[in-house]
Amino acid sequence: EQCTKENVLAQLESIGQNVGDGDYFVFYYSGHGTNLQDQSGDEADGQDEAFCFVTPDGQINYDSCMSDDTFAAAMTSSFGEGVKILILTDCCHSGTIADFKTGSWGGRKAISITGCLDGQTSGDIGRGGIFTHSMLLAIGELQRDGEEVYSVGKLYNKTLKKDNEVFNSEQSICLQCSPGFMPNQMAWPLVPKEPYTSPMGLRSLG
Repeated sequence: EQCTKENVLAQLESIGQNVGDGDYFVFYYSGHGTNLQDQSGDEADGQDEAFCFVTPDGQINYDSCMSDDTFAAAMTSSFGEGVKILILTDCCHSGTIADFKTGSWGGRKAISITGCLDGQTSGDIGRGGIFTHSMLLAIGELQRDGEEVYSVGKLYNKTLKKDNEVFNSEQSICLQCSPGFMPNQMAWPLVPKEPYTSPMGLRSLG
């Protein structure tokens, strides 16, 4: 019941007041995603991508969903241009959920990695999404390889490799950047400080 559209917007605004130039903000969402009818005329396929948040009583309806237009506007109004933004979304129909084509993202350091393209669904193994598990497997492998500092782009490439090796999924895990920004220009901020084994790695060991 806490994950309402209104609460998410309020939290983005609140967090944005406490981060500054050079800080990272990581937005991670694992849940349901959907398509809504495009309201602004900026979508070639006539559909907005959206997060399926809930009403105060825990239900999902049209009004509880947050469109990519609303999400992009909230992100760019809440965070200063010097904040490094990393958006990770493990949900269906999420390929362009960050809506980087809007002019408000210009000049920002932002990267979005999503579980699938706009017209696809994101697979789940019953204990989390394929994108999330592929990413965690990639983090573990990079640590075993002795990598202590690496870019978001390098992790993304390793994530694709683990998806192909372990899941061979039909979904296309995709990466997009804000205009003029490149995936090798942002260091991955969530490198484990202690020896790390991903949940899938623990299952294989067991």
